[in-house]
Amino acid sequence: MKKKQIINFFLPIFVVLLIVIGIISFPEKSINSAKNGFRIWYDILIPSLLPFIICANLIVELKLVDIIGFIINPITNLLFRVSGKSALVFVISMFSGYPIGTKLASELRNKNEISKDEAQRLVSFCSTSGPLFIIGSVATGMFLNEKLGYLMLLSHYLGALTVGIIFRNYGNSDIKNNNSSLRYVIKNSIKLKNNKSFFVLFGNSIFNALNTILMVGGFVISFSVVFEILSLFRVIDFLTNIVYIPFSFFNITKETCTAFISGIFEITIGCSKLSSITSSSEVIKVSLASFLIGFSGISILAQCCSFLANTDININMYILSKFLHGIFASIFTFILYSTSNLSKSVSTFYSNFSLIDFSYYKIYTYIILLIIIMLLMIENINIKKES
Repeated sequence: MKKKQIINFFLPIFVVLLIVIGIISFPEKSINSAKNGFRIWYDILIPSLLPFIICANLIVELKLVDIIGFIINPITNLLFRVSGKSALVFVISMFSGYPIGTKLASELRNKNEISKDEAQRLVSFCSTSGPLFIIGSVATGMFLNEKLGYLMLLSHYLGALTVGIIFRNYGNSDIKNNNSSLRYVIKNSIKLKNNKSFFVLFGNSIFNALNTILMVGGFVISFSVVFEILSLFRVIDFLTNIVYIPFSFFNITKETCTAFISGIFEITIGCSKLSSITSSSEVIKVSLASFLIGFSGISILAQCCSFLANTDININMYILSKFLHGIFASIFTFILYSTSNLSKSVSTFYSNFSLIDFSYYKIYTYIILLIIIMLLMIENINIKKES
């Protein structure tokens, strides 16, 4: 038996036993953390997610995806090498948030409507947060700055699109050209849709949405307890000390590292803790929050991977794409922040330079953006030549 197989078998068992021991040892704190997770699910996620999940399911059931996908297919094929039907998943994910994008992509793959390679390219950029969470919860509710939300939202979507362009050359399978006319696509969609009445489709959409939101709640509550137990066992402190080593070169405090680590597990908790820190500059806190939202955290990754596990999509590649999404989102946030009137004249970014005028860098911002785009284009050309 291979060493990797042994680790994969015993590691989950060890983690589960550790959590069980922690719950038994600290029952009161475990219950309180579960209550906090339940409040996040009940107060934030259900109102913001459930209506969008129902609408997303209806869009698929009513065959609207096929019609709009046919229209935008040439553009999406050129940019991301995915069909218009697949790119529409990105639009739905933009408005609904995690984990709708990966859920819809998994359904398209399970129905064999897209190839394995196209599905992998699709999930690399279609798994995004929604505007209600970024603008309403994070920017307005936590950082107390609504304008900051639009900057973070733009950076989040730019990061996703950048990852989509990078992954456009993944795999060898191309998109099949659809020689059918728009009239034929509409006629075929009407024919398929008429097999069931609207009320049956509406009922199925609600049923599937409720199952999804219950599963999301289970993950949020579970990871709230897991994070609390790991904190009590000093595991979070150990991880904080590791992260603090490279972060200390940028004068990022250990308190900020702890908040960042908490966000790696659950983004809502992490963003909330980052917003309350006073020892770091706002640009650092916002950039780190953008990384957490792009990466999505282990809690949401687990939710998304539960959908992807039912397909042949490579989960490791999906996690890599989310890590890149977080990196690009934080970079775009840092750059855009420095060009906006949100930037402060005084920063604590470096202890040796207490005064940093971010307006000094405004001249170079667009040059930096242009260089990033050119590097991505060159990378795509090289990958295409090698394949």
